[in-house]
Amino acid sequence: MPMSEKEAQMQNIIENRDWDALFAMDDNGDFSWVLEQILWSFVTNREDGDLDLSDLNHMQKVLFLVLELENATQADALPNFFEEGFAAYGREAVQALEEVGASQCAVALNAVVDTLPNGIYPKEDKEFWDSIMSGKNSGIWDEADHVLANYTDGWFPDLCRTYAEAHRDMVQAG
Repeated sequence: MPMSEKEAQMQNIIENRDWDALFAMDDNGDFSWVLEQILWSFVTNREDGDLDLSDLNHMQKVLFLVLELENATQADALPNFFEEGFAAYGREAVQALEEVGASQCAVALNAVVDTLPNGIYPKEDKEFWDSIMSGKNSGIWDEADHVLANYTDGWFPDLCRTYAEAHRDMVQAG
Protein backbone atom coordinates (compact mmCIF):
# COMPACT_ATOMS: atom_id res chain seq x y z
CA MET A 1 0.00 0.00 0.00
CA PRO A 2 1.52 3.32 -1.01
CA MET A 3 2.29 5.99 1.56
CA SER A 4 -0.11 8.86 1.88
CA GLU A 5 1.17 12.34 1.14
CA LYS A 6 1.18 13.11 4.87
CA GLU A 7 3.16 9.95 5.67
CA ALA A 8 5.65 10.77 2.92
CA GLN A 9 6.09 14.29 4.30
CA MET A 10 6.64 12.93 7.80
CA GLN A 11 9.18 10.40 6.51
CA ASN A 12 10.99 13.17 4.65
CA ILE A 13 11.20 15.26 7.82
CA ILE A 14 12.66 12.29 9.71
CA GLU A 15 15.18 11.32 7.02
CA ASN A 16 16.42 14.88 6.56
CA ARG A 17 16.14 15.93 10.19
CA ASP A 18 14.19 18.91 8.86
CA TRP A 19 13.71 20.78 12.11
CA ASP A 20 11.91 23.73 10.48
CA ALA A 21 9.34 21.41 8.89
CA LEU A 22 8.99 19.53 12.19
CA PHE A 23 8.25 22.70 14.13
CA ALA A 24 5.84 23.82 11.41
CA MET A 25 3.64 20.76 11.96
CA ASP A 26 0.17 21.55 13.29
CA ASP A 27 -0.82 18.29 14.97
CA ASN A 28 0.97 17.68 18.30
CA GLY A 29 0.54 13.92 18.01
CA ASP A 30 2.25 13.88 14.63
CA PHE A 31 4.88 16.33 15.88
CA SER A 32 5.72 14.08 18.83
CA TRP A 33 5.87 10.94 16.70
CA VAL A 34 8.18 12.55 14.13
CA LEU A 35 10.34 14.10 16.86
CA GLU A 36 10.67 10.72 18.55
CA GLN A 37 11.76 9.11 15.27
CA ILE A 38 14.39 11.81 14.75
CA LEU A 39 15.66 11.38 18.31
CA TRP A 40 15.95 7.62 17.78
CA SER A 41 18.59 8.40 15.16
CA PHE A 42 20.84 9.68 17.98
CA VAL A 43 20.35 6.59 20.18
CA THR A 44 22.65 3.58 20.21
CA ASN A 45 21.61 0.03 21.09
CA ARG A 46 24.23 -1.52 23.36
CA GLU A 47 25.14 -5.19 23.31
CA ASP A 48 23.62 -5.69 26.79
CA GLY A 49 20.20 -4.67 25.45
CA ASP A 50 20.17 -1.27 27.10
CA LEU A 51 20.20 1.99 25.21
CA ASP A 52 22.95 4.59 25.12
CA LEU A 53 21.42 8.07 25.14
CA SER A 54 24.73 9.92 25.44
CA ASP A 55 24.41 11.47 21.97
CA LEU A 56 21.22 13.25 23.02
CA ASN A 57 21.59 16.62 24.71
CA HIS A 58 19.63 17.29 27.89
CA MET A 59 16.49 18.68 26.23
CA GLN A 60 16.44 15.91 23.64
CA LYS A 61 16.84 13.28 26.34
CA VAL A 62 13.96 14.77 28.35
CA LEU A 63 11.65 14.59 25.35
CA PHE A 64 12.83 11.15 24.32
CA LEU A 65 12.29 9.65 27.79
CA VAL A 66 8.81 11.14 28.11
CA LEU A 67 7.80 9.93 24.66
CA GLU A 68 9.15 6.44 25.33
CA LEU A 69 7.31 6.31 28.67
CA GLU A 70 4.16 7.23 26.82
CA ASN A 71 4.73 4.46 24.28
CA ALA A 72 5.27 1.87 27.00
CA THR A 73 2.23 2.81 29.03
CA GLN A 74 -0.12 3.35 26.09
CA ALA A 75 0.91 0.24 24.16
CA ASP A 76 1.30 -2.16 27.05
CA ALA A 77 2.48 -1.47 30.59
CA LEU A 78 5.16 0.40 32.50
CA PRO A 79 7.50 -2.59 32.97
CA ASN A 80 8.03 -2.58 29.19
CA PHE A 81 9.74 0.81 29.43
CA PHE A 82 12.41 -0.72 31.65
CA GLU A 83 12.56 -4.06 29.84
CA GLU A 84 13.05 -2.41 26.45
CA GLY A 85 16.37 -0.73 27.13
CA PHE A 86 15.67 1.86 29.79
CA ALA A 87 16.62 -0.19 32.88
CA ALA A 88 19.01 2.47 34.18
CA TYR A 89 17.00 5.55 33.19
CA GLY A 90 14.32 5.55 35.90
CA ARG A 91 15.53 8.59 37.85
CA GLU A 92 16.19 10.53 34.66
CA ALA A 93 12.68 9.69 33.45
CA VAL A 94 11.24 11.07 36.72
CA GLN A 95 13.18 14.31 36.17
CA ALA A 96 12.07 14.42 32.52
CA LEU A 97 8.41 14.19 33.54
CA GLU A 98 8.94 17.02 36.02
CA GLU A 99 10.59 19.19 33.37
CA VAL A 100 7.74 18.86 30.88
CA GLY A 101 5.18 19.65 33.58
CA ALA A 102 3.91 16.16 34.41
CA SER A 103 4.46 16.41 38.17
CA GLN A 104 1.84 13.86 39.22
CA CYS A 105 3.25 11.35 36.75
CA ALA A 106 6.74 12.10 38.11
CA VAL A 107 5.62 11.35 41.67
CA ALA A 108 4.05 8.06 40.58
CA LEU A 109 7.12 7.03 38.57
CA ASN A 110 9.42 8.02 41.43
CA ALA A 111 7.53 5.61 43.70
CA VAL A 112 8.21 2.89 41.12
CA VAL A 113 11.90 3.74 40.86
CA ASP A 114 12.11 3.58 44.66
CA THR A 115 11.18 -0.13 44.38
CA LEU A 116 14.15 -0.79 42.07
CA PRO A 117 17.37 -2.13 43.55
CA ASN A 118 19.76 0.86 43.47
CA GLY A 119 17.27 2.59 41.14
CA ILE A 120 18.01 0.17 38.29
CA TYR A 121 15.48 -2.26 36.89
CA PRO A 122 16.74 -5.84 37.32
CA LYS A 123 16.04 -7.40 33.94
CA GLU A 124 15.26 -11.11 33.85
CA ASP A 125 14.89 -11.26 37.65
CA LYS A 126 11.86 -13.51 38.14
CA GLU A 127 11.50 -12.70 41.84
CA PHE A 128 11.41 -8.97 41.13
CA TRP A 129 9.02 -9.50 38.21
CA ASP A 130 6.68 -11.42 40.53
CA SER A 131 6.84 -8.56 43.06
CA ILE A 132 5.60 -6.06 40.46
CA MET A 133 3.02 -8.34 38.91
CA SER A 134 1.27 -9.64 42.01
CA GLY A 135 3.54 -9.18 44.99
CA LYS A 136 4.42 -6.47 47.45
CA ASN A 137 5.19 -3.80 44.81
CA SER A 138 2.32 -4.49 42.43
CA GLY A 139 0.11 -1.72 43.81
CA ILE A 140 2.84 0.90 43.31
CA TRP A 141 3.46 -0.23 39.74
CA ASP A 142 -0.26 -0.48 38.94
CA GLU A 143 -0.87 3.03 40.26
CA ALA A 144 2.00 4.50 38.27
CA ASP A 145 0.88 2.71 35.12
CA HIS A 146 -2.64 4.10 35.65
CA VAL A 147 -1.42 7.66 36.29
CA LEU A 148 0.80 7.62 33.20
CA ALA A 149 -1.66 5.86 30.88
CA ASN A 150 -4.45 8.27 31.82
CA TYR A 151 -2.37 11.39 31.15
CA THR A 152 -3.07 12.69 34.65
CA ASP A 153 -1.07 15.88 33.98
CA GLY A 154 -2.13 16.32 30.38
CA TRP A 155 -1.58 14.67 27.03
CA PHE A 156 2.15 14.00 26.63
CA PRO A 157 2.29 15.21 22.99
CA ASP A 158 0.94 18.59 24.15
CA LEU A 159 3.38 18.76 27.07
CA CYS A 160 6.28 17.72 24.84
CA ARG A 161 5.37 20.23 22.14
CA THR A 162 5.26 23.06 24.68
CA TYR A 163 8.62 21.97 26.11
CA ALA A 164 10.17 21.57 22.65
CA GLU A 165 8.97 25.01 21.56
CA ALA A 166 10.43 26.58 24.72
CA HIS A 167 13.80 24.89 24.09
CA ARG A 168 13.79 24.77 20.30
CA ASP A 169 17.43 25.81 19.83
CA MET A 170 18.64 22.92 21.99
CA VAL A 171 16.09 20.40 20.72
CA GLN A 172 17.17 20.88 17.12
CA ALA A 173 20.90 20.82 17.91
CA GLY A 174 22.76 18.02 16.23
